[in-house]
Amino acid sequence: MKNQEKNAIGNKITLKPLKSENIEDLNWRGSRFAESDIKVLSYRDGVALNMTRVKPGGYTFPHQHLFRQIRYILEGEFIINGITYGPGSAIDFPERVHYEVDCPQGGLMLVFQFHGTTTGVGVVGDPGGLAYGNTPEEDAVRSHKELET
Repeated sequence: MKNQEKNAIGNKITLKPLKSENIEDLNWRGSRFAESDIKVLSYRDGVALNMTRVKPGGYTFPHQHLFRQIRYILEGEFIINGITYGPGSAIDFPERVHYEVDCPQGGLMLVFQFHGTTTGVGVVGDPGGLAYGNTPEEDAVRSHKELET
């Protein structure tokens, strides 16, 4: 492998190894919802990429975030705001939009979380969302505080 290359105008550049993770080497960890576990593939600067595994019967109560998400379904069917999505579906979750997710048979998805275009807010703290609490009441209190700032 060459470690010296030239850019388009002839200047030398050094190609360095990039950080990577092998998903098979990562452990599943809990999230704010008891029926969901995550593997954090990348988390920095308010941007997160997670693999989320949802157990049969998994459900999230209606809630919203100040950051944006795109979820890509790998396995199973997810009912999001009453619409069923299956493998190969990419669903855009804009910031400040309420949603709920139901996964009767269980499933697997990639979750990309990044700064909201209208809020500028990214993922803060734990990418598993444990700080938000796991009840609608705890979520409402936290969301209200965030929306005030």
